[in-house]
Amino acid sequence: MVDGGIFVVTLSKPALGKRERLVDALDRAGVFRGVMQLRRFAPLPIVGIVTFHHIHDAADHPGGYPYDPDVADATPRQFRRRLELLAQIGTPISMPELLHALDGGPLPPNPVMITFDDGYRSCHDVALPILRELGIPATFFIATSFVSQRRLYWWERIAVMLNAARRPCARLSYPEPIEVDARDPAARARLDNLIKNTWSIDVDRFLAELCSALDVEWSPAIETAHADRLIMTWDQVRALERAGMAVESHTRQHCVLETLDDDALRDELVGSRSDLEHELGHPIHAIAYPVGRRIQRVRILAAIAAAGYRVGFANSNGINVLWPAGLRSATGFDPLDLRRVSVSIGMSDAMFLTQLAFPPLGYR
Repeated sequence: MVDGGIFVVTLSKPALGKRERLVDALDRAGVFRGVMQLRRFAPLPIVGIVTFHHIHDAADHPGGYPYDPDVADATPRQFRRRLELLAQIGTPISMPELLHALDGGPLPPNPVMITFDDGYRSCHDVALPILRELGIPATFFIATSFVSQRRLYWWERIAVMLNAARRPCARLSYPEPIEVDARDPAARARLDNLIKNTWSIDVDRFLAELCSALDVEWSPAIETAHADRLIMTWDQVRALERAGMAVESHTRQHCVLETLDDDALRDELVGSRSDLEHELGHPIHAIAYPVGRRIQRVRILAAIAAAGYRVGFANSNGINVLWPAGLRSATGFDPLDLRRVSVSIGMSDAMFLTQLAFPPLGYR
């Protein structure tokens, strides 16, 4: 069926091994490439959008990687291969082309988009040269405060603190009592989820307590040094645009929008747009939602529209049928609810193609 301009099929989740075997068999039979070829003849544009964050190879750090190991979506070699595959099965489009299409303009056959969230330095140092070499446009969604203030993303601060803990076992009191064992592989995810799901959490207070409890050596200079290794500068962000890439909003502090009161929500939405327009000198039209959750609350959608955004991107698995304006109300299609597919280093090429050709069979 069609739900909000998205093809949605509900399937029971097979076991991982069965899913991978099925995907490999269908890929060998050419099913997914066939689906992508047929999509060229669809009466309405069907846009597949891929999300990346960080291009990194753990083999480059044989002594250990102090940052969040789960953020990297591809090694440089994988990233190149993914782009080459996208160019074979579809036509990569830019953000201006998507905005024009939403206004009724044409799109090339089988359009696909490449996007990056957050603002990792690897976007400039690793991804950009490959994109330029292959002649493929991409859109980069930037969390502006980290670039301006040279501070480390909160999830990366958690990873660094757990790795640098001199007192591995501790008890936190804010925002709720919680035991932390820095040696536990699940500790990072637990702390990340606490920030993602706690209403109106003071992230700096939480991280300061974590730092003290784990007895981690920390200072503004230490944090800036980490940020300089991981996060782009404004000059590097501007270099993306000079190379023909688009830059859009990912809020200011990467706060989960559903956890914010009205004032904080306005600051994240309007403030990020203002930051980008000041640094780049042109209007900002699009936002990618932190942690990729679909925005379904009327209060938040109204705030996004009031902040001046025309399109919004989630990471909920799916592809997008661009219904004309006159049919959007009837179909439920909302440009503030564009879906993207996620990728990972451990994903096979067959599964990557599945994510775009038949998302219900892919990973969620």
